[in-house]
Amino acid sequence: MNIEVIMSAYNNVEDLKLVLEGFKNQTDDNFSLCIADDGSTDELANLLTEFKHAPFSIRHIWHEDKGFRRAAILNKALVSSTADYIIFTDSDCIPAINFIADHHHLASLNHYTVGIRVYLKEKLSQDIRNGTLPATQLKNTCYLLLQSIRGNVSKPEQAIYFPDWSLSIVKKLKPNLTRFGSNLAMSRESLLKINGFDEDFEGWGYEDTDLLWRIEQIGLTPRGYLGRCRQYHLNHKTQPPNQNGRNLFLKKKENNIIACANGINKA
Repeated sequence: MNIEVIMSAYNNVEDLKLVLEGFKNQTDDNFSLCIADDGSTDELANLLTEFKHAPFSIRHIWHEDKGFRRAAILNKALVSSTADYIIFTDSDCIPAINFIADHHHLASLNHYTVGIRVYLKEKLSQDIRNGTLPATQLKNTCYLLLQSIRGNVSKPEQAIYFPDWSLSIVKKLKPNLTRFGSNLAMSRESLLKINGFDEDFEGWGYEDTDLLWRIEQIGLTPRGYLGRCRQYHLNHKTQPPNQNGRNLFLKKKENNIIACANGINKA
């Protein structure tokens, strides 16, 4: 199955460089990467030239900065993709070395895959950013468990790579319908069926929630396991709740809008 990672990004070059290095170190390099750029400056495009010899192809899709329009740039990336299967991620999430391999193994036309995040708190995130802690140390599960005791890691149990034979008994992942952000994968065909992301959602939040609800309405069900498709999330300032986005989502859900009007194709 032909896989593409679509990564939403906006100006955060420092974190993006760490994330791209993580993708260079994958055990499975059978994928392409598309940077869905919501209006960054030239600094981001210049960074990508440093990765022109990466073991995977990189595309850069950009539109003008007119505020938070993540849904629109993700649709633009989807239209330009020729992949069978799409993994969504963000530019502040460093992938584990078997991130692509796990997603490849779980890929299905009848399901969407839910991945996980290990949350790195401020001190650990800054140590990685300034180079005092190599990002490769993140694959050391014992180290992360120790750091969790010191208050530097949240949800460290998600870093454990459980053996295949135990997956039927470990906790299966369930999607968070209120917010999933990144680390979600599904077929491109299913995304086209619902007309992609709803571009009525502008400003931070709920474009993901809306898409996930509509994907389930066409019959896709979630799959995912603790310890698979792991990411390490770098700490950053969080956005305040978007009440307008929530109200819009609830209205569209009540009206049972599955193929959105303001998506890839405009009604």
